[in-house]
Amino acid sequence: MTILEIIKHIEINENYQGINLTEFSFDADDFVSNDQIVNTFLKSKSFSYDSLPDCVKREPKKGYLRRAFYMEHIEINDFKKCNNEGLIKFLVDFLNEPNWGDDRINFERLLNKYFEIHNPYEKNDFYIISKDWFEEENKKLTEPENLIYIFYFLIISVDRKSKRLTLTEWTYD
Repeated sequence: MTILEIIKHIEINENYQGINLTEFSFDADDFVSNDQIVNTFLKSKSFSYDSLPDCVKREPKKGYLRRAFYMEHIEINDFKKCNNEGLIKFLVDFLNEPNWGDDRINFERLLNKYFEIHNPYEKNDFYIISKDWFEEENKKLTEPENLIYIFYFLIISVDRKSKRLTLTEWTYD
């Protein structure tokens, strides 16, 4: 499998919450599973560098927060795989968590903006991983990111028909 190029890169922010979405084209044989495509992507420069927020790429030595996972310790089995309905359920359940304060409205705005661009991805397989699924001292979580981010999760979608892979990084610091 080969990641070919960045198709789209969008950064959406609502106060201290944000979405960093990067869409890539890829080439894979029919016998290569979506799990294999995602696993290969996670070990690639496309994931480790190309999909970073613009500010991090522009000023790599500045103290911007990075990913909350040590990707060399993350495996495909750490992700929950789902279809579009499962993804929507995850996001709506997250929105409806009882512990939100006044910042819930910002997540709701992010979610609405995501759903505006989400339609082309409806038929995809989705892979979700959240820092909340791991104990704080787990070797898969980075420090200080896992302590600073209030929420952090990744959503990866694979569209075999259009040969597109989309990474969406959701953060709140």
